[in-house]
Amino acid sequence: MDKNQNLYEIAYLVSPAYSAEDAQNFQQDVKNQVQALGGFIDHEGELIKRRLFYPIKKMAEAHAAGFRFTLGSEKIAELESRLKNPQVLRSMIVHTKRQPARTFRPRIEKVSGAEKPKFEQTVAALKPERPKIEPRLPDGQAAANIEEIDKKLEEILGK
Repeated sequence: MDKNQNLYEIAYLVSPAYSAEDAQNFQQDVKNQVQALGGFIDHEGELIKRRLFYPIKKMAEAHAAGFRFTLGSEKIAELESRLKNPQVLRSMIVHTKRQPARTFRPRIEKVSGAEKPKFEQTVAALKPERPKIEPRLPDGQAAANIEEIDKKLEEILGK
């Protein structure tokens, strides 16, 4: 990439009056125009038919397309003028920067002089302990075990 070329993204909507094949051909024509102006296609976009959130020129659907390319800033106006076409409902060209690929890295905590805790141990440490509930008799005294409760029930019921 030359120093005077910048990275751009283009997005446009093609009229649904044209078939998917015609819209694909139009997208290829736009890419050819970028290359004819001395640009380079960085990322090939795809063409999809979408329902619009609001009507544009009384049309509720359109073929949405876009791609990323490099081109000199002085030639962008020429490319925009070529996009003024009855086939195009809306178009937009924006200057962008290359974004580095994001990778997921788990957070690693350093433990000095000891082994790292295992996942199960960590999860067990995070769970709160439930308080032990001791069964109580009606007079508020704690019951020693189930057998004592059974004896009291038998006395009350008269068995």
